[in-house]
Amino acid sequence: MRTYCKGLEIRQSDVWLAYDAWLKAPAGRKNSWRIDEEHGSAQALMQEIACEIRERRLRLRPIKRYVHREPTNGKLRTIGVESVKQQICDYVAVTALAPLLEARIGFWQVSSIKGKGQLMAAHAMRRWAHQGGYYVHLDVRKCYPSISGALVIRIIRKYVKSSDIIYLCETLLSTYDGGLEIGSFFSLRMAQLVLSFGYHEVESMHKTRRGASKALVAHQLWYADDVFLFSPDKRDLRSAARKLQRYLKDKLCLSVKPWKVCRIGEDEPMDALGYTVRPIRTTIRANIFLRACRAFRAFRRRRTLTSARRVTSYWGYFRHSDSFSVVMRNGFDNVMRHARRMISAAGKEQHGSEFDFGITAREGAV
Repeated sequence: MRTYCKGLEIRQSDVWLAYDAWLKAPAGRKNSWRIDEEHGSAQALMQEIACEIRERRLRLRPIKRYVHREPTNGKLRTIGVESVKQQICDYVAVTALAPLLEARIGFWQVSSIKGKGQLMAAHAMRRWAHQGGYYVHLDVRKCYPSISGALVIRIIRKYVKSSDIIYLCETLLSTYDGGLEIGSFFSLRMAQLVLSFGYHEVESMHKTRRGASKALVAHQLWYADDVFLFSPDKRDLRSAARKLQRYLKDKLCLSVKPWKVCRIGEDEPMDALGYTVRPIRTTIRANIFLRACRAFRAFRRRRTLTSARRVTSYWGYFRHSDSFSVVMRNGFDNVMRHARRMISAAGKEQHGSEFDFGITAREGAV
């Protein structure tokens, strides 16, 4: 068995690399202003994190949690909001674990990886739908709360030979409420690591047919806790789904919601990732389509910066689906142009005011 990160020590330079990655992420862009306010400076915080990890006395503030209702399906989720120090520690741990994550996480586990996301998954499903056959959609029940911290640290201890990394991961996991934390970058990557064992189990599923080995599954796609399996043979696909369900239950203590094997076609389209995929076209999921249309019409009635940003956030769904006739019939392309101009003008005004402030400060200093 191969191990990773042997003897690796987390130094201040490693913390700075993780800090740079955090700054480029949405969490960093949103919360970077809090560092000076809470810790004095980034330099002081980086020294504090590196020193506390080295001396095994890392202290983190309790996570604040709130209940969020999903607008698409009404589900209630408990979201955790970490301190900026813990957010940076998340990136320190994930950066240090990069060799293990790159080796274990499968190519078609597409969420949270740069260049892989909803669009890549939808295009792949469209290609595979052209081949015909059957598919099954498995949904892991309450994925994050069901993945125990003990399981995660057992996996890390098995594959990682670095006391600094193990200590940091144990400290982060101890701040959670039993399972993984929704809203945490470290939890997101650890969930992928745990589910990667199911991914590789599917890769190993074969049967012997006339003396030759044949894979039970032709394609697989994992997006967060959603699993899609494809095969030209209905019986093989059902067998693979049952084996995966048993593996997740017995080895990872994860349960799967009820599922059925569907035939690829117009009657049973693949509904996931915000799109409805059929062999001949890809459309937007019904509830997202209605919300997107409301956002575009609301911007026509009242042009505010908030409504303009909502328009631009929904535009990708129209752009990457077969919605050209809807866009042209309703004039959504013109709405999008006006929204972009408003956001661009607001950005130029903001940067201009910051530049003017900088000139004034320098002149005052002189």
